[in-house]
Amino acid sequence: MALREGTARVGRRLGRGLAPWNLCLAAGIAGTGVFYLLDSPWQLVWGNLVAGGAVLAIVAGLWWRRPVPALPWLLLLAGVLCFAGGDVVWTIYEQVALIDPFPSAADLIYLAGYPLLAAALLLLIRGRSPRGDWTSLIDATVIAVGTSLLVWVFLVEPYVRDQSLSLVERVVSIAYPAGDVLLIALAARFAVTPGRRTTAFRALLAALVLLLTADTLFAVLNLFRGYEGVSPADGGYLMADVLFAVTVLHPTMHILSMPARRSSQRVSRRRLAALAGASLMAPAVLVAQRVTGTEVEPLVIAASAAILFLLVVTRMAGLIRLIEQAQVERGRLLDRTVQAAEQERIRLAAELHDGPIQHLSMLAYELERARLRLVAGRVGGGVESVRQTQEKLRHEVGELRRLMVGLRPPVLDEVGLEAALRDHVATFERRTQIACKVEVALAERLDPELETVLYRVTQEALTNVEKHARAGQLGVVLFGGREAARLEVRDDGVGFDPAATADLARRGHFGLLGMRERVELAGGAWSVDTRPGGGVAVRATFVRPTVPRPAAERGTGVPMASRT
Repeated sequence: MALREGTARVGRRLGRGLAPWNLCLAAGIAGTGVFYLLDSPWQLVWGNLVAGGAVLAIVAGLWWRRPVPALPWLLLLAGVLCFAGGDVVWTIYEQVALIDPFPSAADLIYLAGYPLLAAALLLLIRGRSPRGDWTSLIDATVIAVGTSLLVWVFLVEPYVRDQSLSLVERVVSIAYPAGDVLLIALAARFAVTPGRRTTAFRALLAALVLLLTADTLFAVLNLFRGYEGVSPADGGYLMADVLFAVTVLHPTMHILSMPARRSSQRVSRRRLAALAGASLMAPAVLVAQRVTGTEVEPLVIAASAAILFLLVVTRMAGLIRLIEQAQVERGRLLDRTVQAAEQERIRLAAELHDGPIQHLSMLAYELERARLRLVAGRVGGGVESVRQTQEKLRHEVGELRRLMVGLRPPVLDEVGLEAALRDHVATFERRTQIACKVEVALAERLDPELETVLYRVTQEALTNVEKHARAGQLGVVLFGGREAARLEVRDDGVGFDPAATADLARRGHFGLLGMRERVELAGGAWSVDTRPGGGVAVRATFVRPTVPRPAAERGTGVPMASRT
């Protein structure tokens, strides 16, 4: 059995390793390495073969994957085909015609690839980004303006001042960095779009970065040293074509054009670093020009600095509005929570008064009657009264236990969170006839406060499923250790539009907001993943150390999760 399982694991790993996208990447890396080992003219011919192979791989990937919509991928194919076609035309010029014209037909074919790639990126961005995603647009604009200033000062401006070039030569020389600026702006916008960061996403972004880096390196070498046949930038061009092919071949390429379920308003560290670097580009350019002794263009730098400042201020204003909205929502939710807590106290008081207190008072009268019967010598009647009183007393003890469980289940303190969750889910399954599955893996006993929060979140999530989801299956997954704990409650119900969560408090629905508030007040992170018809997944994540188990439990050598 172990041998068969090991053989199956090896087979699965080999299968993943022999996937078309992995083979394409390996062949591209090997082909690029061989490119630098060959001599001219075979070097250029081999480079054309590698680029042509990447184009054929893209065609095969589109035929295999049949993406919908197909237009962005056809535009990407056309862009890569232009770059490969320009290489072929340039090889004919250099190796067959033995001329080095500039500008030439190869330049026109190369330049045609930039708007085609830009159109493909624009369609992917429109497919991924939800409407009104102004934060990502502003962030991408900040990055684009900062890098555009760098490109203008060091790559465009020297050609503008070069009087030895004709007008056509000057326009073509400027068109290359202008195409790079267009791709930089759209690549930055694509990089900050919401949605999953899949392998295809990373491959496409890496291809764009390699293409732009190779363009920059080629322009710098051509500007300061002159073109000398094969340059280090050629390997970047070849690997960019290969990564475009990997993007199309990978099965996650369909997700690149799918709309994101939600747009995160948080600024990650990477995005913050990119924004800071782009915002500091203007003073960095001034320092660089001062150090190198080149002529300073104050108007261009001042205009870029002003635009960057206005964009950053606009971004800050948006963040302030988000904070204000969150405070208003939190205040509304806090008011509702206080009211709910007060109503719960009133309900418990009324339930105690009308239930156990009244019944216990009646039991006191029953016991008095039994005592009087016994004193009067009517032993049979007194014993029967005592028996009936005992039965009623057991019932009242059960009612009090039910109220106590509603406040805090004793099983949380006695045997832990796992048993409490399994018991609650089992009761939920019997009551609703929804098929439930519970998976718990806890390395250590969690803090009592954290156990209570996780239990209450599960309770509220199951209540929402029962009221709104119309689900057939439900799963509860909880795992934790010394550093983190994560809870997920997922159903296959009707789901809802995640954009509607912003109006839940206004419409009086506080279930999801109450869960989020409970988790965030305990120092955790809360998220909900849903779409209409796609079910709901509620997640709560805590990064918190756990409480070690008592020595008596550690001495048993049996994990807490197994014993419960």
